[in-house]
Formats: sequence, C-alpha cells, structure tokens
Amino acid sequence: MIESHVLLDHILLVLITVVWPVAEWRWYYPLSVRAIAAGVPGARARLYRNSVAPQWVFSSCIIALWVIRGRPWSLLMLGPSTPLRLGIASALVVVICGLLFLQRRALFARPNWPELVRRSLKHGEPLVARTSGEYRGMVLVAFTAGFCEEFLFRGFVMWYFLAYWPGARIGVVIAVVVSSLLFGFGHIYFGVRQVRVSAIAGLFFAAIALAAGSLVPAMIVHAALRKIDDAGTAPAAPALS
Repeated sequence: MIESHVLLDHILLVLITVVWPVAEWRWYYPLSVRAIAAGVPGARARLYRNSVAPQWVFSSCIIALWVIRGRPWSLLMLGPSTPLRLGIASALVVVICGLLFLQRRALFARPNWPELVRRSLKHGEPLVARTSGEYRGMVLVAFTAGFCEEFLFRGFVMWYFLAYWPGARIGVVIAVVVSSLLFGFGHIYFGVRQVRVSAIAGLFFAAIALAAGSLVPAMIVHAALRKIDDAGTAPAAPALS
C-alpha cells in the first residue's frame, strides 16, 4: 500500500462510488418515486434535500481529511493554476454555456417541446419541479452537482487512482477512465442508459479540469448543464402535463 493513502481514503472511496450509488438505486430513489406518485406531501422536496445531503457530507469529510493530514489542495486540483490554462478553460466554458443556451432556446421554440423534455427525462421525470418552492430545491441540486460531484469524482476519486502512478501518463489515463466509469455508475438510479451518458460526461469534465489544472471551470460547466436542464422544467414554463 502506498503512503499517500490512509484507511479513511479507502472507506470514503467505497462509500462514494459503491455504497451510496447502490443504496440510491436499489432503495432510496424507488422509495421516493413511489412516495411522489402516491402524492405524499413534500416527497419531491425531501428527495431533493436527501440527494444533496450525502454529497455535502462526503465533501466535508474529504476537506477535513485534507486539513488533518496537511495535504496540499493541488492534489484535488484546487491549487493555483497558470493564467494561460485557466484562460483557455474559461473561454471554453463560455463557449459551452453559450451553446447550451442556444440549444435550450431552440428546443423551447418547437411546439412539441414538452413531449421532447418528458422523453429526455425518462427515469428522472419524478425530479421535475411542480412548484416554485420545488424549483428552488432543484437549483440547490444543480449547484451541488456542480461543486460536489466535481470535487468528489474529478477531485478525490481521480487523485485516489493517480496516487498509485505518481507522475506517470498511464496513471492519468487510468484515473480519468476509472473515475468517469464510477461517475457513470453513480447515476445508475436513472437507468442503465444514464450510466453510459454520465460516464461520457465524466470524461468531458475530466478533460476540462485537466486542461485548466483546476476543478473550477468543470464545476461551472457541470452546474450550468444542470441549471439549464432544470430551467426547462421550471413552473413558469408551460406545464408538461
């Protein structure tokens, strides 16, 4: 076993990439969907809160571990980067967000957009907000996805595997691929198809983070992707029913 890992690193990795996704897939998400379908008051808002809580708990544990062990934040790609790398990544973020906005505007210009949104959501349809209060909950989900999922998977999980091959190019490849696959598995509660889609998205986010030398641009793009999706289901938009 290498020195850079301690027992808590292994425990956190298993909890984040195996225990939490399986529990959400096999137990909590189906239970929440049944509660929403049955019209249980506050079921959807509770689903939002309970989906973000583990991410903040895990992130807090990693932050505490880094502080206690005195590890440099650069291991999680939270240290300083070069202006050139950040500039290129930031320009890429602006372009991506602009394209996402144009795509969303084109979607809502189509007369059958509610059906298109419903079909794209598939297993995630129970998450669609029905009230203004629920929509605010979805905003929290989007922000949490941008910060915590990048911190957990492109930060901690990638570091975990990179630490086995410090400085080796093969280590970077393995860390990116494995962390992306685990990121995809983390969305299995949305169905097997979403695992593939999320794994590909994980590769994309990893590329942005590595190009920038920082998690921040990937966090922004990730949150923007979720926020734009959520905006399409806002109560102010035409009803999906």
